[in-house]
Amino acid sequence: VALLVALGPASALAGEPQERVRQTLDAVSAVLNDPQLQGSAKERDRREHVGKVIRDSFDFRAMARESLGSQWAGLTAEQHDEFVGLFGQLFERSYNRLVLRFLGDSTTTYGAESIEKNGAVVRTILVRKNTDELPVDYRLIAEGGLWKMSDVAVDGVSLAGNFHAQFDKTIRIASYDELAKRIRTKLGEEQ
Repeated sequence: VALLVALGPASALAGEPQERVRQTLDAVSAVLNDPQLQGSAKERDRREHVGKVIRDSFDFRAMARESLGSQWAGLTAEQHDEFVGLFGQLFERSYNRLVLRFLGDSTTTYGAESIEKNGAVVRTILVRKNTDELPVDYRLIAEGGLWKMSDVAVDGVSLAGNFHAQFDKTIRIASYDELAKRIRTKLGEEQ
């Protein structure tokens, strides 16, 4: 399992966005189904393993930049780096919760894939054991010869778009420093 988690997502090359998503979800499923990682006593280990897959599969810099929109241009290089780190932690926790809640007892059906220039969208449907279907779309960007995920839309709701709406409001009302402070507080509360 460790080998699959460590190597699975990183082996996808540009030109294969659906395969990239498939490898990522397979790596996450391998963690969730690993007999050595079962039970409440192993929850932290499961989260850490899933977190590694998330960090290897998503482009946090692109996501952070998009989540701030036009506000990104007004930040210093140091603030960019700080925000990428904060955003990465926040997104990892949000997506990890989503994965642990839905992916473990679901089957993924792969639908359409659309590729334009350096971007792609892979449409999937999570079919849960109780036969509920949940559409999940992955947006990817090609960078450095690899496809990396830059957004996930669950039932039509974009995680990046949701973050953007929250962040933009905070920056407009207060400041970037206040946004960073609030994210640090939120991350500290969730530990």
